[in-house]
Amino acid sequence: MGFFYYVVVHMSFENLLRSFVVYLSAERRYSDKTIAAYTKELERWGAFLLSEFETTSEKATRDHAKRFIVWRAKDGISNRSINRSLSVLRSFYKWCQKSGRSHKEPLAGIRSLKEQKRIVMSIPESDLLQLTNDEFFKKDFEGIRDQFMLLLLYGLGLRRAELISLRTQDFDWDRSVVKVLGKRNKTRQIPIPISLKAYHDRYIKERSILHPQIDEILVTKKGGKLYPSIVYKRVVYYLQGTTSVVDKYPHAIRHSYATHLLNAGVDINVVKELMGHESLSSTQVYTTSTFEELVQAYNRAHPKGS
Repeated sequence: MGFFYYVVVHMSFENLLRSFVVYLSAERRYSDKTIAAYTKELERWGAFLLSEFETTSEKATRDHAKRFIVWRAKDGISNRSINRSLSVLRSFYKWCQKSGRSHKEPLAGIRSLKEQKRIVMSIPESDLLQLTNDEFFKKDFEGIRDQFMLLLLYGLGLRRAELISLRTQDFDWDRSVVKVLGKRNKTRQIPIPISLKAYHDRYIKERSILHPQIDEILVTKKGGKLYPSIVYKRVVYYLQGTTSVVDKYPHAIRHSYATHLLNAGVDINVVKELMGHESLSSTQVYTTSTFEELVQAYNRAHPKGS
């Protein structure tokens, strides 16, 4: 097929994709990060159909979808990532049908691939307790902010985006709860550990000196909104000095929050609500014992244990 065919097909798909993005933003209220991920997956799908079969998303069949899965797998892509791609495609074609477009569902009858069960290794409570050690942090604004930030992550079990979007008015210290804006703009209330009050007050005192013109509680030293890379880098930096666990990133602290609650006997349905999970299966990931607990159990039970 000729050059102009490819140009027309590409432009048609781009227009369709733009309409879908408007839907994701305006109606589903997905975050910019999620929309970017959806866009990337759909662009990959469109390019695959055009280059491999010289066809379009409108004419895609179940056989095309199967070949797409094989194509991704041959590139070494994990089953979990392929399943994310399939989920995006299902959402796209569902939207096409609801919006009156003549697209058929090429993924009908295609099941998600089996994924290897993830073992979540939490950070030991004794390691995270070091975050309350004032000597571990500098006495300047950034040091005080970082300590409060890390204690918020662990004390509330937050996602990184949820942490960054916290506002001063979200904290209700009379009721000891904080309002959190989660995925898809869903809000939930989480109890605040009373021990966080002192760190909050000390940070707010330092923050007031900067006179920031934004609602978000966590700010940069220039008074601007905190951004994800700062959170990631600071968490990695401090965890390197507190724990030997391999995973040292913000979500590892969220893992630990859930695991420690479950280990303490908190009902899994309660943990589900605190974490902001839509399904119980997402929470059940955290029921796996920590590596340290597995080692301790081995040492107690195995005749060759120390």
